[in-house]
Amino acid sequence: MEFTRTVAIVFLASALACAADSTSSTQIKLFTPYGPSGLSKLLSVSETVSGECFAESVADASRSDAWRCSAGNAIHDPCFANIMSDGKTLACARSPWENKVSVLTVATPPNPAKRKDIPRSQALPWALELANGDQCALFTGATAPVAGMRINYGCPGGGIVVGDIDRGQPLWRVFYQKEGAPALDQVSVTTAWY
Repeated sequence: MEFTRTVAIVFLASALACAADSTSSTQIKLFTPYGPSGLSKLLSVSETVSGECFAESVADASRSDAWRCSAGNAIHDPCFANIMSDGKTLACARSPWENKVSVLTVATPPNPAKRKDIPRSQALPWALELANGDQCALFTGATAPVAGMRINYGCPGGGIVVGDIDRGQPLWRVFYQKEGAPALDQVSVTTAWY
């Protein structure tokens, strides 16, 4: 009986330690719409368009396969090149949580030699998942300042993430403001998407 109780206590302590480990550091995820067999089977194509890629991605600046592209009057960023093919087909996603992508075909594939990639440790992630449950995407255009800091991310319901990401600890933190709130709160970043 005592052995069974000791095993149960050790098992419970181990389970609690694993749960604590999963929230004690920010998880890094890479969005990969293409694999060796083509477009991921978990993604569906919302539209197929033609266009051109004119710069490295602003939304995902650390990824050598991510581009800023246009189709008609619309800007698509990030668009991920299918490097397993001729490079003329890209999957453009609005966020890493949606299962739909626009497939963009270009006449001339983007040229990786012309890139000025930013190391992942210095680049802003494309998207953040916060401990409060919000999923926030990077703004790629001009934004207004709050408390002297740039609004970097927009979240559902009007929440915003402001200023730099505090990466000084394994669990990153950001300043977050709920719409209409009179204060910025520090919130933990559970997942950073690149």
